[in-house]
Amino acid sequence: MDMTIAPSRQPILPEMTDLLSSLDKDIVVVSGQELDKIVWQTNNLNAYYLGNNGNHANDKNNVELWKNPDLSKTHKNEIIRHINQIIDTLETKPNPDWNPIEDRGSQITFSPVGNTAPLEYKKVYDPDRKKREDFLLKFAFISEDLIVKIGGSTSLDYIHKDRHKGSNVQKLIDLKGWDKDECIYFGDGLYPGGNDEVVIGVIETVPVTDHLDTYEKLVKMFV
Repeated sequence: MDMTIAPSRQPILPEMTDLLSSLDKDIVVVSGQELDKIVWQTNNLNAYYLGNNGNHANDKNNVELWKNPDLSKTHKNEIIRHINQIIDTLETKPNPDWNPIEDRGSQITFSPVGNTAPLEYKKVYDPDRKKREDFLLKFAFISEDLIVKIGGSTSLDYIHKDRHKGSNVQKLIDLKGWDKDECIYFGDGLYPGGNDEVVIGVIETVPVTDHLDTYEKLVKMFV
């Protein structure tokens, strides 16, 4: 969702809404955000919603399809220890009012600048992902059950290694009985370490740089 069909943490543009609504396709929005945030950002777009990297899913009628288990207390403690390692090295500590750590149940998302920081701060914080890549190089996250992926414009997403966007996209395809060869996934995080990378090999993928790039590619492919 963020940086794919909508600006980061911002509502979808009317032009994108009109385009997606005009396509004779089943639309699925897959995001690290919680379902209520997806509904708000997409302006109630007629779509399947896979929130928390797909760990909480609703159909087009807002009926719950599944909700995967939350992370255990042990897992959450493991994640917080890793986040604190990163925070200890920051010259400027995260503003607590901007929610640097969001516990979404089946996922914990950490943003050094703050998940709800003003957009002007988020745009300039880590546009090339180098800061977050450096964090993960300096502080390798070694876990038997968990993985961390770069997500959104400033975030790190911690999730269970068996419950990510790729596995949950596959789960929806199996549930609906869709043909994988007729499915296609657009994502801004299809690079190595990105939170869309796990979809590669599940269905066809199209890398995009932002929502404007997605719009252009959708028009070329389907209009």
